[in-house]
Amino acid sequence: MVWVQFEIDYVVQHEGHAVAISGSIPQLGQWSVRQAVLADESPENSGKWIVTVNLPANVKFEWKWVVVWRENHTAFRWEERANRVTEVGKESCKCHAPWNEDATYKTLPQVSDGVMWTSEDDGHVEKLADDPVPADPQGYPIVGSISSYIRDIGFLISWSVQSIKNGVVAIFQRIGGVFRGGRAHDHDD
Repeated sequence: MVWVQFEIDYVVQHEGHAVAISGSIPQLGQWSVRQAVLADESPENSGKWIVTVNLPANVKFEWKWVVVWRENHTAFRWEERANRVTEVGKESCKCHAPWNEDATYKTLPQVSDGVMWTSEDDGHVEKLADDPVPADPQGYPIVGSISSYIRDIGFLISWSVQSIKNGVVAIFQRIGGVFRGGRAHDHDD
């Protein structure tokens, strides 16, 4: 399994809207808007949406951004373009995909004893696992090095919380669909 972080800059026109990703594989809801994966807007009202999804390695899939109504998880607007086609290899990556425009991908290498993430600030690679925090000669941690660890740990915590939230939402949507008699509809262009 690999992590793929999808990003978009998109300002919603209504506070009841959210940006989600829907696609051809089960992890992206198999084109069911009710099972699409909601992105988080961070910071709030910034128009910067991020969603991290755990996908099988070496998978090719189609997907699109969709603006959904938060209250009932129905589509307000789909991207007006052909389905995006992405092929994920054996490494985690970031995908910046502007609305209706081509995406750019950045590989995030992994190692056997920990995950490595590139820092947006300075472009260097940091290993998160099994590295001691650098210390000065007196043994006190060097403050600048701790901030990068905190940022990376924050990302992992955010990803974990988002994964749990998306799982709970999917369960409630499935339960609601049973009671409402709802059915999923494929989205084809």
